[in-house]
Amino acid sequence: MANMLCMSSTLLVGFLVVLSANSAFAEKRPSQAAREKAAKKACAMGDFQKGADLLTDLYVETDDPTFVYNQGRCYQQNNRWEPAISRFQEFLRKAKNLSDSDRAETERQIADCEKSMGKTAQVNPTPVASPPPVLITQVETPHPSPQPTPVETTTQPMPQSSDGSRGKGLRVGGIIAATVGVAAIGAGVGLALKANGLSKADYSKSREDERASLKTWSLVSYGVGAAAIATGAVLYIVGWPSEQSSSVAVLPAIAPDGASVLLRGRF
Repeated sequence: MANMLCMSSTLLVGFLVVLSANSAFAEKRPSQAAREKAAKKACAMGDFQKGADLLTDLYVETDDPTFVYNQGRCYQQNNRWEPAISRFQEFLRKAKNLSDSDRAETERQIADCEKSMGKTAQVNPTPVASPPPVLITQVETPHPSPQPTPVETTTQPMPQSSDGSRGKGLRVGGIIAATVGVAAIGAGVGLALKANGLSKADYSKSREDERASLKTWSLVSYGVGAAAIATGAVLYIVGWPSEQSSSVAVLPAIAPDGASVLLRGRF
């Protein structure tokens, strides 16, 4: 009997010690209302992580899904759209016997977060790396020098008149054509000298264009002069009185440094 009384006394003392410890711990621990207020304050001041942690502790202690919804609102207030959507969806899964109005309100919050997340993605698009610049090296292709172009002119046999008047006219025409040719070649020489006389030290685009133009016209004058001289020679030879037919081939050649005439014929 004495042992039973001793054991009962021990159990009673232990129960009183545990009860007093729990009472002391409860007095030191903040109340639920105080922790809810602290979580709300942390979310409003931008410390969403602290607010979400406090709300997690309250949900674990009470198993009330309202704290999960409040977590979503805390993330939403701080523009954390993805975790906010996750907490709202978790609230819809956890809440039992949820009214239609509460469900519609939660779905509206999810839609607002998705819309805001889309706007943020449009304002801050993902940068796309631009391709490296392609360096294009221009290779100058040398221009081939113009080659002499032979032009063969063959005259058909022309019968001479008995009085020689037609031959005389051809010879006169040949002399005139040759004179024009000489004048054209003289003009080409003058243009070439003028082009070479331009100073290359004082370079300018207009000066270079003028020099190129003078050289071009010099070559044209050479060609015209050579053709005129060749034509004059042919007319003069054809107009020379002869009982034989003549066949003459004239080959004027134009080159960058001048012009020449090749006369080939059979008399």
